[in-house]
Amino acid sequence: MPARLLICAPLGLEAQALRAALGHKSVHRTGFGPRRSARSAAELTTADFDVLVVAGLGGGIGEDVRSGDVVVADEVRGPDGSARCSSTASLVAELRRAGFPVHCGPIVTTRHVVRGAQRADLARTGALAVDMESAVLARAAGARGIAAVRVVLDTAAQPLLRPGTPRRTLAALARLHAIGSCLSRWSRTATPENAPEEVS
Repeated sequence: MPARLLICAPLGLEAQALRAALGHKSVHRTGFGPRRSARSAAELTTADFDVLVVAGLGGGIGEDVRSGDVVVADEVRGPDGSARCSSTASLVAELRRAGFPVHCGPIVTTRHVVRGAQRADLARTGALAVDMESAVLARAAGARGIAAVRVVLDTAAQPLLRPGTPRRTLAALARLHAIGSCLSRWSRTATPENAPEEVS
């Protein structure tokens, strides 16, 4: 039986891109940043699902990560601890079969937009991407499965405040839409349980 996915998209544009592929009932817009994410996580704790998936755009911090690449978390790290993700290998394989450039590694959730030296500091920890929601939203899963997928929008070489950002945003949202179909196929093999257990 396919795992029942709860797709969390922080921003309206992210939710719109995913709903076009997955349908309105499967995708929840959870709000930008840690405060709104915490509120949404509390509301979603009792929702009926097997695997919670956070999907959207993010910042690339790994040395080999480029704008437009896809980062699948094997671990989400936040200010209050970290959690391992489930069925990571099968999700990476599904995305690669679809032809996407995929990286697998930690995604870090911060309380603010990361720039400059802090981006480099996080990269030295082995993290590949940064966002402001994934680790907070993961709290809603409890003992259930967790996955996080981010399409990279900005990098150290291509910061947010650059003339090319609108074009990159449209391309990243189109890729996020395409990922929706991959998530649907992946749900057939995803493991409902979160494995391994939460780590700090």
